[in-house]
Amino acid sequence: MLKVVSRRSVGGCVRGRHVISTPRLLFRSPTIIDVLAVLAVASDADAQRWLGWEPESVVPERQRERLLNGRARLRRPLLGWGPVRAPLCLVAIDPQNRAYAGMATIQEVTPDACEVGGSLSPDYRGLGLGAELFTAIYQLAHHHFGYAEVRAGTEPTNTACIRSLQSAGFVRVAGSDTHLLPVGRTVPAAWFSRTDPDTAICPAVRHR
Repeated sequence: MLKVVSRRSVGGCVRGRHVISTPRLLFRSPTIIDVLAVLAVASDADAQRWLGWEPESVVPERQRERLLNGRARLRRPLLGWGPVRAPLCLVAIDPQNRAYAGMATIQEVTPDACEVGGSLSPDYRGLGLGAELFTAIYQLAHHHFGYAEVRAGTEPTNTACIRSLQSAGFVRVAGSDTHLLPVGRTVPAAWFSRTDPDTAICPAVRHR
């Protein structure tokens, strides 16, 4: 069962900064000190096979290990990233040990639709947390930002991601057969969507 975290527990959503919890993870807007850790989560070769970031966004291995061995703050973030219409990045934290467990993004496509994506850090893969990540991101996009349609793309051979999306309630939909990654590589693409017209806007969202 998902729940929006209350002010009493970790500060809740306020001033454009958002918090949501799942059974095993806490998602919140990153602070300035989280920025490199957010990138480090998905900078390993396995993640970059699917994500294909530009080289300047990929954290080197030695620095990556140091960042992922750090401990995140659980309380309300001091500083969020950008306005709502910019790509929204969220950091996933393991509340048991405050480790950086993953990251996720929400990118507006139209006023009623967005695309989401994400990655778990290496130590948190293969544990069934992908479905939790996509369920949380859907809840944030739908109940915090008011998007009726939430879409996600992946390569057809990425069976782990497909299983996670389907477990989170996403269904296969029509879309482009290919996708251009930021690094310039074109890959095969499969698209998934979860739609519900009964949306909501979080009070922390000042502009939509």
